[in-house]
Amino acid sequence: MTSLMLRIAIVQTYHPYTQFTHVHPLGIMAIASAVRAKGHADVHILDMKVEGWTPSEAVDALVELAPDVVGLSAMTYEAGCMHDVAKEVKRRLPNAVVVCGGPHPSVADDDVMQDASVDFAVRGEAEDTFAELLDGIAAGRRSWTGCLGLTWRDGDRVVAEPDRPPPADLDALPFPAWDLIDHAKYYLVPRGGVIYAHKEFATMFSSRACPWRCTYCHNSYGKTFRERSAENVLAEIDYLVQNHGVKELVFMDDIFNFKPERAKAIARGLIDRKYGLKLTFPNGFRGDILDEDLVLLLKEAGMYRCMVAVESAVWRLQKVMKKNLKIDKVRKIVEFIASQDIMVHGAFMLGFPTETEAEMRATIDWAAKSAFHTAAFFRVIPFKGTELFRQVEHAGYDLPTDWSAYEPYQSDINLSEVEEKTILKLRKGAYRKFYVNPKRMWRIFKLIPNKATMLPFLTLLFARRAYAR
Repeated sequence: MTSLMLRIAIVQTYHPYTQFTHVHPLGIMAIASAVRAKGHADVHILDMKVEGWTPSEAVDALVELAPDVVGLSAMTYEAGCMHDVAKEVKRRLPNAVVVCGGPHPSVADDDVMQDASVDFAVRGEAEDTFAELLDGIAAGRRSWTGCLGLTWRDGDRVVAEPDRPPPADLDALPFPAWDLIDHAKYYLVPRGGVIYAHKEFATMFSSRACPWRCTYCHNSYGKTFRERSAENVLAEIDYLVQNHGVKELVFMDDIFNFKPERAKAIARGLIDRKYGLKLTFPNGFRGDILDEDLVLLLKEAGMYRCMVAVESAVWRLQKVMKKNLKIDKVRKIVEFIASQDIMVHGAFMLGFPTETEAEMRATIDWAAKSAFHTAAFFRVIPFKGTELFRQVEHAGYDLPTDWSAYEPYQSDINLSEVEEKTILKLRKGAYRKFYVNPKRMWRIFKLIPNKATMLPFLTLLFARRAYAR
């Protein structure tokens, strides 16, 4: 049987939200490089977020490309956009095969496949699943029984094949398709973590998954930690510096420091290379296992800012959320990081099931007294696929069916014991209590890079978060 040469377009969908930040779409970049390695050479990436496209504008670009297969990637709060694009693709490109993937279709494939515009959903880490799907489409395959990780239609019946085991050897995967994006466009949008030293940056995952089982956390990568070797990570950094002029790296790992010796080897490799890169870690340090030696090595390698997630300073809630973070250890390592003139950001969450007003105030007070330079106070949102979602659904909580309500920075989903108007007031007050502190403001001013650019933007960001829901 002769296989067709397919033209493939993979789209990062976009739902406009309150605190606009963006990083490179590493998920679809990884998929693109993986399917190219399997022989599908005609692949294109479209990032609606960096382009600022509406669904109609995205489909205008797709019509110009005329792909045979359109892949749509979406987070939960982007699901509406994903379906809008799918419907418009089917209207204007009726012969194109529409495939949905990413975090939302991975946990809500049954919901996604109710849309007749969607032909397939790929679940989980889809490098091999999408490649097998493309092989089958090119060869005219009709039955998808045995294609692990795929949800498809057999006549009127939706069939979810068993999950595909995630890739165990991350070093065997090709680097993300850095050649398929316009790097300069990413220099012009606020990035994840907001603060930056250099515009010329790249985003990286050096590992996948986190072994802790926090009830609120996604399960996109499972719970088995898998790491790239230090040599593999450094080889990608060499490529980025030499081919794309990268001056700053943003590590997006869930837990970069889970294996400290590997993390230290990456830091030593950067020190030896003398690239002079700046490093930020807006996601992935677990504070109670972070050691001072790693902090010092990363500082020497270029780290100027990192994030430590606390969520709640109340031990009862640490047990409720199953994070079980040792708060005293976190306080000490945050003080050490700050003593090294590294900006350290704290992430907190308000609104856990059974959480009281007194417990919210305790977390806010703890944050205000801490050594963190900056902080964010998020609402607790039960994303589909999390244990938290299952808990509140089982308890009979009336959860929104409009997925845009699960937007991470602005939501009125309230799972706590506290009235909505009170939690809104507490969250607004948390930002004022944390930041309206002359000593903290001076510490931020002293360390912040690009003061002329950053200070006006951060002032606006503070105002937005202090008055957001």
